[in-house]
Amino acid sequence: MLDQLPDRSGAIDLVRLIAVAAIVAGHAFTKDVTQEWLYSWHVAVFFILTGYLWKPDRMLRTEVSRRALSLGRPYVAGFLLLTAALLAVKPSGALDRIAGGVAGGRFAQMPYVTLWFVSALFFTAVLFRAIGRFPYAVQWGIGIAGAVVAWTWSEPLSRTPLGVGYIATCLIYLLIGDALRRVRESIPAPLVTGILALAAGAALVAVGAAAPLDIKLGDDGTPALSTIASAAISIGLILVAESVVRPGRFSKVCTLLALPLLTVVLLHPLVLWLGAPPWAQFVLGILVPLAIGLAALRTPLSPWLTGQSRMRVAAA
Repeated sequence: MLDQLPDRSGAIDLVRLIAVAAIVAGHAFTKDVTQEWLYSWHVAVFFILTGYLWKPDRMLRTEVSRRALSLGRPYVAGFLLLTAALLAVKPSGALDRIAGGVAGGRFAQMPYVTLWFVSALFFTAVLFRAIGRFPYAVQWGIGIAGAVVAWTWSEPLSRTPLGVGYIATCLIYLLIGDALRRVRESIPAPLVTGILALAAGAALVAVGAAAPLDIKLGDDGTPALSTIASAAISIGLILVAESVVRPGRFSKVCTLLALPLLTVVLLHPLVLWLGAPPWAQFVLGILVPLAIGLAALRTPLSPWLTGQSRMRVAAA
């Protein structure tokens, strides 16, 4: 199976694996355990990665169609699966929860709590593509203006349909990732730089200068400083991973495990209903959806469950 993998960076996939594990941990454990150290970066890193992997020459209509396939189809499939589970397990009050899931964003409660991330990534990527025609300074001006609006009115923006208002918070992270892409080759000593970035971001959190984020609930943390801290931690993870992960079996395993991570993001809330101890919820919340996603990769359901093209066995 490792021989049929798409050509992807195992280092970036390792960062994705770490971040998704942090997301699951954030739901499995209480916030007093996870909020300070995980919520500060575990969602922002995906928007930074989107900017870091950006293909600047893609047309807007192509961006929309590609994101609709890679994010939209799993969003719909995830919603239907979560709804089926909701009706089977907790039918009492299900209609109100389903209505919240349809509205998306902050309105989406258990088991739809991660849908906002997918729609926010879709809308933010499309907007970033749309403003790509403008001068670079104008793009940053739009991103900074959006961040200021989000710091000022983040709670109302979180109550927009499908979480479209999250664009104001998230666009700046795509710009940061894109900036990293532009300067990546000129960064001296990436491993040392990455460690220093991680340390700087962690220090801002540790001393209380940068409050943790909860983008879904409209909490953007400390203006400017929380953005800087989450960006520093994310950039540090990227640079360290790219410095230590080399082409080979480990890199391929990281890619294989990362392919169905959207399945984990969308379906792990179902495990929280088991009432198991937090560590069991954490482990099962990763392994069960991951197993479903890995199994789906070789089937026609893969684009719907994982957002990835179906993996086909090479002819002998």
